Amino acid sequence: MTAERNAAVVGFAGLAGIVAGLAIAPRIALTAWTAAAIGWAEAPLGCLALLMMVQLVGGSWRPLFRDAFAAGAALLPLTALTFVPVVVGAPWVYPWAEPHVAATLPAFKGAWLSPGFWMARTILYFAIFIGLEQAMRRAPAEARSGVAAGGLILFALLGSFAGVDWLESIEPGFHSSEYGLIFLAGTWIGGIALALLIALPERRQAPFAAAGVYVTALLFWAYVHAMQYIVIWSGDIPAEAHWYLRRTDAGWAFATWAIVVLQFVLPFLALLSPAVRRSGAAMLAIAAVTLGMRPVEAAWMLLPPTGLPALPTALLVLASWAAIGGFALALLARRLPERVPEKL
Repeated sequence: MTAERNAAVVGFAGLAGIVAGLAIAPRIALTAWTAAAIGWAEAPLGCLALLMMVQLVGGSWRPLFRDAFAAGAALLPLTALTFVPVVVGAPWVYPWAEPHVAATLPAFKGAWLSPGFWMARTILYFAIFIGLEQAMRRAPAEARSGVAAGGLILFALLGSFAGVDWLESIEPGFHSSEYGLIFLAGTWIGGIALALLIALPERRQAPFAAAGVYVTALLFWAYVHAMQYIVIWSGDIPAEAHWYLRRTDAGWAFATWAIVVLQFVLPFLALLSPAVRRSGAAMLAIAAVTLGMRPVEAAWMLLPPTGLPALPTALLVLASWAAIGGFALALLARRLPERVPEKL
């Protein structure tokens, strides 16, 4: 009960902050909420993908983490609710919703990014993702492998589209073939982090194989980011290079280095140590940092092109993340009191 109450307090404090932001600067608040909601969505989406994956592969870590992945994926309905402000506020966040911007886009892209179609796709994504979670939960044991195999293919396709719709489209004139993979990589590391926070609080030792999966996810995340950078750098096209210039300028340079160091360098180096890989406390700390960096990366990808002031927008992202994460942890604490630590 203590964990649930503490998490709910954090959630209500964050909600109060974002409501105050809406009253003072609605566009900044809606954009900040959008970044936080996308960053959070990666974790339960990743749990869904990993739940389907463990159904198809073996491993000593499977019995422990299958339940954790299932618990994380069960947060998808709550995640869908956090996207209600995203869908409603899209015309104030995304430039393609403005008629003068839409008129400059190619015919297909203009139709694809029409507000009604974009909103319908977002609703469809969540309907299918929640349907897959329910199918994995309710399917007979002998049928789950088939559901998982088909579900993973569908997840990869829809997850890529979702990443492009929610993040890349903030700059309608920009396109990268890596963008969908970058979003999928974010769901992978977010899902593992959330599962560790669910599964490990009462374990002094972490399953050694879990760290191996974590390292693999980090390397894949770093690889797809590096590939996009190398392709843009080698192409040397000013319009594409500007994507990175916006995200390394002024207030966003700090976020760039925070993502590099806290999301990859420090966790990767720490996980090279066998002692860290076996330590439940160390793995929990790494998972908490990783989960905390998901809204930072989403904000880094979404916010710089908007031209909004970095500091107040970042503070409202933090408030939004506290609201979403607090209520999600409170729900987890209620459902799985034996898996969530009493001290948050």
